[in-house]
Amino acid sequence: MAVSDPAGARRLGNASTGVSVAGIIVTVIVAIIVVALVVTAIADSDVESCDAGEYLVRGSCYRNRFYIGFDIPCNNYNAVKSDGYCYY
Repeated sequence: MAVSDPAGARRLGNASTGVSVAGIIVTVIVAIIVVALVVTAIADSDVESCDAGEYLVRGSCYRNRFYIGFDIPCNNYNAVKSDGYCYY
């Protein structure tokens, strides 16, 4: 003899729906984290490394630097200013 339990079936159906929605949410969050990590790794691999004694400033290498302070501009057009130094 079969026993029918509509209330129990409804509870199981609701629980199943809840678990499915939670799984989708977790999957989306994990996918966002993975994409962020991959993008960061790619961006970090594009950073140029300088030879010994060179200075890495804004993605480029410079052999020389000269402190001029924060208020004075670099007169050399090929120079880049950062933190009070002219790099060229």
